[in-house]
Amino acid sequence: MSFFDLRVLDSDTRERILNWAKNEALTDISTTLKRRPFGVLEAPTTEATLAEFKSQKPRLIEGRMIGERLHLQFFSVRTYIHRESISISEMTASQRRVFADYDELIGVKTRAVPCFDTVVVDFETELIQIRVDFKPGMIEDKETPAFQRTVGELNRIAAKHIGHLAASAGLMDLHPAINPLYNDDRCGRVTTLGFVATGKASSSNNQGQLHRNKTKDFRKDEFHSGGKSNVDRIDPYTIGVTWDARPPNGDLYLEIHGNARAIYKGSLRGITVATIVGCADGADFDFVADQVLSRLMRVPKK
Repeated sequence: MSFFDLRVLDSDTRERILNWAKNEALTDISTTLKRRPFGVLEAPTTEATLAEFKSQKPRLIEGRMIGERLHLQFFSVRTYIHRESISISEMTASQRRVFADYDELIGVKTRAVPCFDTVVVDFETELIQIRVDFKPGMIEDKETPAFQRTVGELNRIAAKHIGHLAASAGLMDLHPAINPLYNDDRCGRVTTLGFVATGKASSSNNQGQLHRNKTKDFRKDEFHSGGKSNVDRIDPYTIGVTWDARPPNGDLYLEIHGNARAIYKGSLRGITVATIVGCADGADFDFVADQVLSRLMRVPKK
C-alpha cells in the first residue's frame, strides 16, 4: 500500500479532486461500469479465462462510496512463479540416471493470477490510498509495475473528467514511521528487523541481513537490549510488526522495507510502500494502515 497526501497541493486543486471524488466520480464512471466485462464476484480465475486479459491495462470493474471514502476497484492479470519439489524416486529408471547426481529437483511453473488493485480516496484524511494486490512469488513488471499502472488509470479517469491528475504529487515517504514503530513497546511484536548499529568509532550494516522470527519480539532480543550499552544507537531501516489475531483469522502483519544505504544516503531514504498481510476485513486494514499514518508528520488540515 502507498499513500498520496493531497494536502501538499494548493487548496484549489485539492478541493477540485476531493469534490469530484465525493460528488461526481460515480456518475462519471457509470458508463464505464456498464461496459465492464464482469463484476468482482464473477471475475475469471482459470488459466483459460484469464488469457484474454493478459497484457491489458487494469480494468475498472467497480466503484462505490463507503462512508467518507470513494473506492475504485481495478482488475488485471499478472503472473507468479510456483516452485515445487519433483520426486526423482518416482521417475523411470532412465530418468533417474539423468538426475542421479542431484539431491533435489525443483520444478518451476509460471501461472496467471487475477489481481484486484484498489484506489481509495479518503475525504476526511485527504489521502489517496493505492492498494496493490500481490501474492508470494509474483513477478513484477520492471517496465511498468502494477503500482504505476493503477495510478495511471486513476489519473487517466480524473484527467478526462476534471482536467487534472488525481495522484501526481504527495507520494508519502514511510521511512520516518520506522523508528516510532520500533520504539513503541505497545505496538505489536517486531518480528522482522534490519538495522545499523552505530558505535563510537565505527558502524555495521549487519551485512544487509534481516532478522525474522514469527514469535520473538526483537525489541527484547539480547542484542537489542543488552547490547545497547555498547553502541551509540540502533537505526532500523526495515521493520515488520505482527499483531495477534483471534482464530480463525491469521495474524496481522505490517512491513516497511528499506535497506542499509538509506541510513547513509539521504537520496535513498524514501520508502513509499508498506506491505500489509492477514486482513480479514476493512477494519483490520484500517487498523494496520493507521499504525503507519499515525506516526508520520503531515501538513495540518486546513
